[in-house]
Amino acid sequence: MNRFWRNSEGATLLEFTVVFPVFMLIVFGTVDVTLMLFDWAIASKAAYMGARAAVVSAPVPTGITWTYSTVATQAGARCTNSADGTNNSTANCPAVSTVCTPSAGTGGACTGGYTFSNANFTPILARMQAVFPAMTRQNVQITYQTAGLGYVGRPGGLPMNVTVSIRCMSHEFFFLGALMGWAFPPLPNGCPTPLATNGWALPTFSTTLTGEDLVTN
Repeated sequence: MNRFWRNSEGATLLEFTVVFPVFMLIVFGTVDVTLMLFDWAIASKAAYMGARAAVVSAPVPTGITWTYSTVATQAGARCTNSADGTNNSTANCPAVSTVCTPSAGTGGACTGGYTFSNANFTPILARMQAVFPAMTRQNVQITYQTAGLGYVGRPGGLPMNVTVSIRCMSHEFFFLGALMGWAFPPLPNGCPTPLATNGWALPTFSTTLTGEDLVTN
């Protein structure tokens, strides 16, 4: 029995058997995490490109520009109070915001009673998918909100803050998925069912820019 406990034959093979799977898990896990960070970076860039396209394009909610430029108040009145620089929207300009969410196919909806324009949304989506091909139209959400600038009757409507968001995205791990799929957090509530795929849920990426006139250039 003493000879058995002192016997070291095969120790190297045993150590290799224990260490090798852990080493490979670290190597492949590093590859998976690196690819996820790459998706993270290009998703952020795609949101920025979408915002840049949105502020120089016709608005996705049809009629929102003309609503702001035909307010029945004194023409030329400022939206900002010149005395203290605060938003003077109550007196002169409306403070309205709308959120547009595309759906599958060519549909979509905008809050505030505005109609979703797929023709105006398509060029924005194309710019975003050129950077991040993995995203779909259902991953995009665009918010239009008055910036408190401009004046009544301004051609092209009032300047608005346009926020383009990429949401409900997940990164599917090639190597860790089979081992740690149980640990991946689910996508947030409200995400469309077809997007609820397996993988690590990425955060929402958003970029906000101020549009001058929201007219396609």
